[in-house]
Amino acid sequence: MRERLGKFEVVRLLGKGAMGEVYLGRDPKLGRDVALKVISAGTAFGDEAQARFEREARAAALLNHPHVVTIYEFGEDDGMHYLAMEFLDGHELEALIREGKTPKADLLEVLAQVCDGLGYAHGRSVVHRDIKPANVLVTRQGRRLHAKLMDFGVAHMGPSGLTQSGVWMGTVSYMAPEYLDTGSATASSDIFALGVILYEILSGGRKPFHGESTTSVLNCILRHAPEPIRPADLKDVPGSLIAVVDQALAKRPQDRYPDAESLGAAIREALRGPAEAPAAVAAPAPVPVPVPGPVRPEPEGSGHRIRVGKGGQGQCLSLKVALRQAKAGSEILVLPGIYRESLVVDKDVSILALGEPGEVIIQASTGPALIAQAQAITLRGLTLQGPAGEAVLKVKSGSARVEGGRIQGFQETGVDVDSGAQISLEDVVIGPGSGAALRVHGRGQATLVGSTLQGETGGVEVEGEGRVQLTGCRLLDSRFAGLLALEHSQVVAESSDIGNHACAGVHVLAGANVVLRQCRVAGNAGFGVSVMDRGLATMEGCQVQANGGAGLLIHHGATVQARSCAFSEGRSVGVDCADGGQGVLDACEVAGNAGAGVQVEPGGSLLLVRCSLNEGRDTGLLLMEDSDVTLEECVVRRNARGGVLLAKDAADPVLRGGNRIEDGFLRVDGGGNLVKVTPI
Repeated sequence: MRERLGKFEVVRLLGKGAMGEVYLGRDPKLGRDVALKVISAGTAFGDEAQARFEREARAAALLNHPHVVTIYEFGEDDGMHYLAMEFLDGHELEALIREGKTPKADLLEVLAQVCDGLGYAHGRSVVHRDIKPANVLVTRQGRRLHAKLMDFGVAHMGPSGLTQSGVWMGTVSYMAPEYLDTGSATASSDIFALGVILYEILSGGRKPFHGESTTSVLNCILRHAPEPIRPADLKDVPGSLIAVVDQALAKRPQDRYPDAESLGAAIREALRGPAEAPAAVAAPAPVPVPVPGPVRPEPEGSGHRIRVGKGGQGQCLSLKVALRQAKAGSEILVLPGIYRESLVVDKDVSILALGEPGEVIIQASTGPALIAQAQAITLRGLTLQGPAGEAVLKVKSGSARVEGGRIQGFQETGVDVDSGAQISLEDVVIGPGSGAALRVHGRGQATLVGSTLQGETGGVEVEGEGRVQLTGCRLLDSRFAGLLALEHSQVVAESSDIGNHACAGVHVLAGANVVLRQCRVAGNAGFGVSVMDRGLATMEGCQVQANGGAGLLIHHGATVQARSCAFSEGRSVGVDCADGGQGVLDACEVAGNAGAGVQVEPGGSLLLVRCSLNEGRDTGLLLMEDSDVTLEECVVRRNARGGVLLAKDAADPVLRGGNRIEDGFLRVDGGGNLVKVTPI
């Protein structure tokens, strides 16, 4: 343990998590205790945790409220990133609900305080996106409980659309229906999560939507009413709180409380009881939370400005002329119109569209519409169109940031990133086009948030040692693969929708490394996820649904680890582990597939832990000769053809820890007949 981090003295370790540790620290100048969250840059989660720390610091820097934790400083000390915040000696609301010792009325007042703090955050355009009891710290001030809302690490801030782990960031049980459906979080999504906490407080810890798997929980949130509150749950609190729960958990955002303060007021009013309740309480006016958009009014900045456009409002008519006049740091403000120019941007400038989306079009006659080759370029709200056979936007070197707008009209590539170059795209639509929407070469890097990619020959292609991160994106409608990871590339996709591709949703080749978290891979005519030739894929919380080929194909030499995923409703096999493939499925659901739920071919090796293989239209588990399969605490039931089907010379699976195989074991005998057997 270090003795210091920046200016802070490190006193002792308070706790550990997946991404780092929390220490008790002390500011020697001010003489106050602080909590220090730290992450070492060399750890596996270093980049992700640093980004979350930065978001948490930026979000909390906007907020100064008694019910929001105070952030003092974000810094780095010899490779270790730290976040200094106020030290609070208390308990998480989650623990208080679970223990059941604190009166429900006190916990409801705590929740009303959280509503106050969250409403303040919403008024400053900060959407939390991970509201849950574990992110509420409760301290005691005399006889009164005091709430502090914590962990803005996945928050969404204002019109810029700054997010990192966003569509589907947070915890599934607290996600609003519209968030699951569209991946777009709003203040009303946070109010839904508050409704879930309200239900938990009243019920003593039960959740309103539950199921045996992540998939069933999602379906309940999207399609079913919450489980009714039991009469015994209301023994010590007013029954009028049921109506408050119902409104907070309404499926449609417009049917919920207009803002968090209104929900807090309703909770307090219900606690006062009918005798003290006023005859009518006018709901406060909704707090406007800006919706991320691609185009803003004339932006503010400190740099030199040049206006481009016709009608006497522009200082010049040509973007090329404006670029020649611009200095480093200049803002080029572009009035609505079509600009038939091919641009080479080799200065650190911002090109910002004025007007409504789609009104500023840069249309190339030859070559790319825009070539970026500067250290820091920003493009906002532009529509870029290119000619046949070219990339519309090409990043040759340096870094480009694209916010909003559209890139279309390509035959070869929508966005092309050369080796060593970087691009960031937020809320951008790439396509439709007849080529690949995004191609990243060599050591190029791309980060996409909230963007839609629709290229006829592919969505995202990553070559060599290229790196791509996708958060809350949609990869749709190609003749090949939505995501193609080649050679030694690395891709992380979070909370993204990959669907309706003629081949695979995700195709991993030649030693590539792909991580899929909370993604939906559905409706592809071929495989859902196929991993080939020394490829490595890690999947967590994904829905792989209704694909034409195997939901997951683990081919020769490939390795896959899948946790809490669902492989369902496919027109073929749910999971196919081929010769030389290796896989681990942990807490996965394989259900409703037309072929075998899980098929392990000769030479394949598969470990299934706490998995369920249910309601398949064929066999739950099909083992070929020379396959190696272990089942641990698994459930196999209600499969049409049987639970476990063994080929003639297949070895029995290794069974550990109380499996429940209701459909029994069958083996193909020498005559090709199915015979019931008892496993050894």
